[in-house]
Amino acid sequence: MASTDAAPPWLRTPDDANALAPKVWPERAHRDADGRLVLGGIPVTELAERFGTPLYVVDEADVRARAARMLAALQAAAASVGTSATVYYAGKAFLSGAIVRWVTEAGLGVDVCTGGELAIALAAGAEPARIGFHGNNKSVAEIERAVAAGVGTIVIDSEIEIERVADAAARAGRVQRVRLRVNSGVHASTHEFLATAHEDQKFGVSLDRAVELGTRIRSHPSLDFLGLHCHIGSSAAV
Repeated sequence: MASTDAAPPWLRTPDDANALAPKVWPERAHRDADGRLVLGGIPVTELAERFGTPLYVVDEADVRARAARMLAALQAAAASVGTSATVYYAGKAFLSGAIVRWVTEAGLGVDVCTGGELAIALAAGAEPARIGFHGNNKSVAEIERAVAAGVGTIVIDSEIEIERVADAAARAGRVQRVRLRVNSGVHASTHEFLATAHEDQKFGVSLDRAVELGTRIRSHPSLDFLGLHCHIGSSAAV
């Protein structure tokens, strides 16, 4: 691999260009004696012949196993400090009815950020109370749909959403559980384009306004303020 100014310092030439990086591929992925990539026990050449290309393939057993391990690890870590953890699958990674069923059967909730993702999660049978809805550009219609569906938590991403969610919940005769997304200023060790907790981000509100806006949320009888939400970068949300 040629060195370029754009390449990060940790990127190196692999010892074997044909090796499958374990952090990228499903655990059971391997090459057979003929060098063919095998996913879920089936060579990709057979998958291509059956379904055509381009083709997106997901190993169900791998997804279920990883979801179960993640849930167990985070719940154990939380229990070690006397609390509990609820783990959500991030729908923006890839969402389909099958994925929703796999992760919810493994004990995870589902995190969505658009009306379309919410519709898929609900259609696939996800329990509304175990769905979290975030995103920085929710329409009034999407907020109303989430409230009506009984979504467990709506993440308020901006000051204007406080009134929008409170109004939707009041008109529906509900008390909606919410969190407030803040930019913590904690900078993840990731590419600058993937870091989302910097103070100049379009997502969330600045940390120094958390008390002010949290107090405003608590002033609405139609809102139940659970606490803060923070996302410090790709693959790093809390």
